[in-house]
Amino acid sequence: GGHRAGGGMTEGAARAEAPRLIAPEEVGRRGLAVAFEAGPRERAALAKRLELLALDRLAAAFRFEPADEADGGIRVSGTIEADVVQRCVATLEPVPQTIRETIAVLYAPAPADRPEREVEVPPDGESPEPLPEAGVDVGALAAEHLALLLDPYPRHPDAPPGPLEYATGEAAGTTPFAALGQLKSKL
Repeated sequence: GGHRAGGGMTEGAARAEAPRLIAPEEVGRRGLAVAFEAGPRERAALAKRLELLALDRLAAAFRFEPADEADGGIRVSGTIEADVVQRCVATLEPVPQTIRETIAVLYAPAPADRPEREVEVPPDGESPEPLPEAGVDVGALAAEHLALLLDPYPRHPDAPPGPLEYATGEAAGTTPFAALGQLKSKL
């Protein structure tokens, strides 16, 4: 890590890390490629919100394209990459993980002339998200998907098999030692 910038730069930096909104009219006919990289402050806030020990990197490359079926709809596809450190559920030790995932989201403008709940779901089962009037927030989109991609039960490689294992499968209702005995007899 390099040296921190002096106090005079904070205002400009804060502006640079503001939400990046992609308005529907910006997408145009040909589409739009958008690269996103979360700044240190965004990462710190996200790590806190998602209960991560650290979020060392959050980057995304999105492609915004006009959706064919809806007028004014937008289809967003792309990849999200993140380096996270979670706390092991058994030993509380740090569990570093690199996440790389492709995503696809369809945004449809909410029809003004009818209530929202009547929006038809297309037959292919892809239910569109409502398109925000101000546009799609690239940072929020990356953060939302990161939250979904995190391992709900991160485990350190050295973690002993904890109570989580015994709650599932055949060993349910038995003591850890009985489960261990079963394991030994199988070996």
